[in-house]
Amino acid sequence: MKIAIIACAILVVQYAFSLIQIRYYRRSINKIVGGYKGDDGFYMFSGMERNKFRPGAIAILVVDKEYIVHECHMLKGISVLSKFKEMEQYKGQHVGTILNDVNESFPGKDKRKKIPAFGKALLKAGENAIVNISKQNISVGS
Repeated sequence: MKIAIIACAILVVQYAFSLIQIRYYRRSINKIVGGYKGDDGFYMFSGMERNKFRPGAIAILVVDKEYIVHECHMLKGISVLSKFKEMEQYKGQHVGTILNDVNESFPGKDKRKKIPAFGKALLKAGENAIVNISKQNISVGS
């Protein structure tokens, strides 16, 4: 009986922490996107990497139609206390350059296993940016 009560308490606490994390994520996204409301040609992309026993990460990129990064924010960690941090080193860079830098930073045959969660999240966000913007450029140009 005590085990069932403890398990239920753990589930309630986990649910509460999830709600806090979702609220923080939504507030952060609104703050990032708010600076670009009304401006055409800017797109937001995100990439997420989850790990079972190691820290995960979320990357958010604001990219223009020329594939130049205007903002990059990263959330790394396990805890609900993790916060988005602005990654200044990626501002003004081409998305392809960032993808290349991440891939070259972790050489080896099985790169996907050696790249940390923040690198994988950044790769996913960058790949989403390239694919989606190129689709829009093709449809606009046709």
